[in-house]
Amino acid sequence: MWGTNGEKSILQFFNIQVRKMRRTRIIEIFFYLANENGFLLCCDGDARGNPGNAGYGFVVTDHVGAFIFAEAGGLGITTNYVAEFISCIKALEWAVDRHFFQLILQTDSSMCAKALHQQKIPWFLLARWQRIMASIHSITFKHAYREINFSADHFAKKGTHLLKGQTLSFNERPSNLLRLESPGQPYYRFV
Repeated sequence: MWGTNGEKSILQFFNIQVRKMRRTRIIEIFFYLANENGFLLCCDGDARGNPGNAGYGFVVTDHVGAFIFAEAGGLGITTNYVAEFISCIKALEWAVDRHFFQLILQTDSSMCAKALHQQKIPWFLLARWQRIMASIHSITFKHAYREINFSADHFAKKGTHLLKGQTLSFNERPSNLLRLESPGQPYYRFV
C-alpha cells in the first residue's frame, strides 16, 4: 500500500481500518581491528532465559585480524547483564596475564560498554576490575552490533552448555568456528 486515494477508497468501501506498517531499514556496518601493537577483545555473554543457564565467550585478535585466543566458560544461573560483564572481565584478565596492555574491548551490550567506560562496575567484580586497570596502559571500550560480534557470540553460546566454572580454551581457531569478522567487508543490520 502506498497511501493513494484509490487505495483509501477501497479500504473505506470494505470498511477496513488502516494499519501502520513498520518498514525495515537496512544499515551497513563495518568491523574494525585494533591499531598496530594493539589487541581486540571481542566479548559476549549469554543466558538461556533471563536469568538462566549462562556462559561467556571472548575472542582475541591482533591488529591484522589473526586469531590469537578464544575462551568459552560456564557461569551457572545468572542474567545476561552479569554474563556480559564477566566476559569482559575474563578477557581483560587474560590480556593482563599475557602482558597485552594496549587493548580495545568490544561488546555487543551497549549498557555494559557504557558502564565500563564510566567505571560503574558491579560491586562483586570491583576488586578484579581495579587489579586489571592498574596494569593496562591503554584501553578503549566499544559497543558493536551483534552482526559484527558473531565470533564472541559463538563462544558465549558454547559457554551456556558448560557447567559452572568449566572452560574451553582455544589457542588455534577451532574448526567449528567457520569464520571471523573481516575488516573492510560490509555487514548488514536490519532495523
